[in-house]
Amino acid sequence: MVINKYNSPEFDYVFKFWTYLGDGIIWVPLFAYVLFLKKDYFISVLAALIICTALTQLLKRIVFWNDFRPIVVLANKVRTIPGYYMNRTHSFPSGHTSTAFTLALLLASIVKRNIWVFVFPLIALFVGYSRVYLAQHFVTDVLAGIFVGIVSAYLSLLIHEAFRKRQQKLQTEEIKKEP
Repeated sequence: MVINKYNSPEFDYVFKFWTYLGDGIIWVPLFAYVLFLKKDYFISVLAALIICTALTQLLKRIVFWNDFRPIVVLANKVRTIPGYYMNRTHSFPSGHTSTAFTLALLLASIVKRNIWVFVFPLIALFVGYSRVYLAQHFVTDVLAGIFVGIVSAYLSLLIHEAFRKRQQKLQTEEIKKEP
């Protein structure tokens, strides 16, 4: 665990909290944002939540149900932070990373400002890094989480586009029906 070896009390503090940017509760601010400012993206955010959660949990609980975390596999070879809870099972893929990347890519698409195309994925990348730093996941778990996040965001944006086109078609048909 090369990443886990390079540590400091400051990094312990930062990554212990940074990792929560990939926690499931992080969907709440995104839903609030789209409900109040970008209502047309509500369906895509809902689809992203469902797709990301379904893919991650399918892989974690059914396909790779027996994958242990670094604390079990590597035992005394990983460094842990005193008082930080260590999960022992359901390692593959990293759910925090899949959530962070799904949100990052969706937000980059919704906000549509060039700088956020780099900033949001960078934030998500540090969530993945934090998972390895905290000895909660292996690098392969994080890479799989990134892949799940990319697929989830992509599929939800395809759903958004299909929904948008359907709405436009219905509006066009309504206009044609007016006398």
